[in-house]
Amino acid sequence: MNKISTVNQIKESNIQLVRNIIQNSTEFTKHTISETTGLSFATTSNIVNQLQKNGEVLFLGNITSKLGRPAASYVYNKDFIHICCIFPSSAGSQRYLFYAIYDLLGNCLDQNMVWLDDVTYESFETLVDTLLEKDPNIKRVSIGIPGYCDDSHIHSCTLTNLNGCDLIGMLKEHFTCEFTLENNMNAIAYGLYHARKEHQNPPASLVVVSFFEGSGPGSGIIIDGKLYLGKSGFAGEVPFLPYTDGDIYDIIKRGPEAIAKSTAQIIISYSAILNPEVCVLTGENLSSSMCSHILDYCRRTIPEQHLPEVSYIANYNRHYQNGLFWISLNRPYFGSSS
Repeated sequence: MNKISTVNQIKESNIQLVRNIIQNSTEFTKHTISETTGLSFATTSNIVNQLQKNGEVLFLGNITSKLGRPAASYVYNKDFIHICCIFPSSAGSQRYLFYAIYDLLGNCLDQNMVWLDDVTYESFETLVDTLLEKDPNIKRVSIGIPGYCDDSHIHSCTLTNLNGCDLIGMLKEHFTCEFTLENNMNAIAYGLYHARKEHQNPPASLVVVSFFEGSGPGSGIIIDGKLYLGKSGFAGEVPFLPYTDGDIYDIIKRGPEAIAKSTAQIIISYSAILNPEVCVLTGENLSSSMCSHILDYCRRTIPEQHLPEVSYIANYNRHYQNGLFWISLNRPYFGSSS
């Protein structure tokens, strides 16, 4: 890494540090931001000036002070840009694209579902075109898919029409928005992490394991508040684990007991390699009543003190859409795939 790259990374890191603080402030001064972040007043002043010039920060007025000159007061411009989150899903045999539009403070401005016969590239293009016409302030689009992306192409996607598709590359040919493509489990994992962070108790490491109806298992990994994708974005692709009872898709057909045992094998693998603090289960083929049984399987291999806290959530869509928003906003990637 050369010196210029290092300087630029530090600069971007400082800007993001300031941005994280002002996004959670009703109003602020350069002095309060400098004190909160630990950055010098000169550095803070330059960053705030830059953000004000771009329109991301708005000047409110001067605050009178008994000491020295009045201090300039600012507010974060929540409508500087809007972020649109899109993901495909299904209800029975019917499929749809869900979308939600957010301001920069995470307020949901609009959300809905578009029902489809099937999900294809054209489905995304048509929806994005419609939403941009409705809200030209959408500058970022964050898309979730049930698969993984390698070299810009989608793989192992349960929506077979998208396999091999360069979804983001094709959308960029038609739109000037900034696009992000993320695996559904990574988005759910980050949404869950951020929900815990808002309650002041984020775990250092968290994994999510799913068994959705009509598909195999999936997983997402959070380490120190960042998504871990691995060398090629393949981290968390737990269908490829060597299950003792055979092919995972055949195992699923055998019912809840077989699924519980396979879920335990996933948790055992994570416990031995990552040793996470928290493991959240989700998906229609799992339930809260299965957690204790799954842990019983785990204890046969892993000592109790090394197992994560295990819980189940039924409503994952809220965390899915929130995860896509926070990923687009924060770029929380760990390792080489960021």
